[in-house]
Amino acid sequence: MRRSLWTLYASQVVMIAGIALSFPFFALYLNKERGLPMGTVGILLCASLLLSGLSHGLGGELSDRLGRRAVMLGAMWSRTALIALLGAAVQGGWPLGAVVAIHFAASFVGNFFPPAARSWIADHCVPTRRVEAYGWLRVAGNLGWAIGPALGGFLAERSYARMFFATSAFCSVCGVLLALGLRDKEGFQRSESFSASGLFSTASDPKFLRFGLCALLLTAVMAQMVVPLSVHAVTYAGLSESQVGLLFSLNGSVVVATQFLGARLLKNAPQSRVLAWGSLLYAFSYATVGFLRGFPALAGAMVAISLAEVAVSPALQTLSANLAPQGLQGRFTGLSGMMEHVGMAAGPLLGGFFQQHLSPTWPAAPWLLIGGVGVLASAGFLALGPRLSAREQGLED
Repeated sequence: MRRSLWTLYASQVVMIAGIALSFPFFALYLNKERGLPMGTVGILLCASLLLSGLSHGLGGELSDRLGRRAVMLGAMWSRTALIALLGAAVQGGWPLGAVVAIHFAASFVGNFFPPAARSWIADHCVPTRRVEAYGWLRVAGNLGWAIGPALGGFLAERSYARMFFATSAFCSVCGVLLALGLRDKEGFQRSESFSASGLFSTASDPKFLRFGLCALLLTAVMAQMVVPLSVHAVTYAGLSESQVGLLFSLNGSVVVATQFLGARLLKNAPQSRVLAWGSLLYAFSYATVGFLRGFPALAGAMVAISLAEVAVSPALQTLSANLAPQGLQGRFTGLSGMMEHVGMAAGPLLGGFFQQHLSPTWPAAPWLLIGGVGVLASAGFLALGPRLSAREQGLED
């Protein structure tokens, strides 16, 4: 099992490095190269993230039915092919509608992967070990995030198409790693049939619904880092595209350097409390962004954002897995991912709208509003805490 865990972590490094090569710069491509206003870009990325949220739910349900490994492999090879096609579309100057449609398709099939991976970890780790296991998954992802954007920023200044071809190559390597080194848990019990109605009925669980709504608010705040922050940094804070890539690489580096220690320090804390304090740190960090200019100042804000991520990301994954009944890990992690993606979709939509209509007058206004959403998320997690058992909080097996 330990060897398979490290295979999953290695594949996460490669996959995230590849995705981070291109995804943070797609908004810049649409805005700078294709001339779309940021409000329209925000709407498109919102739609893409909503579609990805649906695929999270379906991916989790399918992983209960087909097995975690099968879903991860199918998602990875499909994403490899579609991102290569996206590179060809950008290089060939295809109509904008075709470029966006391919991007949507790649995001949809690719996001079958995360709930299957998170469910695979839940299958192999007891509740008290999940914070650490998910923490290592975050370390792996952010190691990839530290590698990808710097190279992506370099390529973006020369050829957007090359970014997507490089992403496709990275995803193909990830697929090979998974095919050779990952197996489902021995004796894994598949669900009898696929059930879309069962997936959505899970939302009627009162504790899970409360958790999902709080996670939606928090992920709307977290989603500001990629698209709204990158555009703000270039347009209002005086950064170049390559400096934006370095900013994202700093995020990945901080998480890699601190995630393991953070997981060890926080594993014995109630996970709802970790999420509440992490939400407050996000709120403070983003509220300051609009007042900053230049790379050093934004780098300081990024360090604070990264430390908030260290706290909340494993806690979100752990709490969603701990709330799931035995045998339905995929369904619950899939629905959790779906609700998180609704928040992630709302983030770029609101961020793009605010930047288009508020930032020209006062660049700090959107970021103060985002900080307010973080405060609401914190209050929600604090209210949820007393309703959770010690096992659900990750305090006992």
